[in-house]
Amino acid sequence: MEEEKAFGQILRDYRMRKKLSQEVLGFEAELARNYVSQLELGTKSPSLRTIFRLCRVLAVSPSVFLRDVEDKLNG
Repeated sequence: MEEEKAFGQILRDYRMRKKLSQEVLGFEAELARNYVSQLELGTKSPSLRTIFRLCRVLAVSPSVFLRDVEDKLNG
């Protein structure tokens, strides 16, 4: 599995657990909804700033989030 795909799946899992739409997540993270969609689909790679913005809204530390991505890649 590619890193972007794993990131996207973990992002979607966290977003769904918080019961947020892509639009709301994007608005609160100051990102476009279509960019959130592209991240979830694994067609875009996020910057460090984007990871921190998303994690702030999702109430998860970036280190935990990225550990989950790494676990997905290794699992």
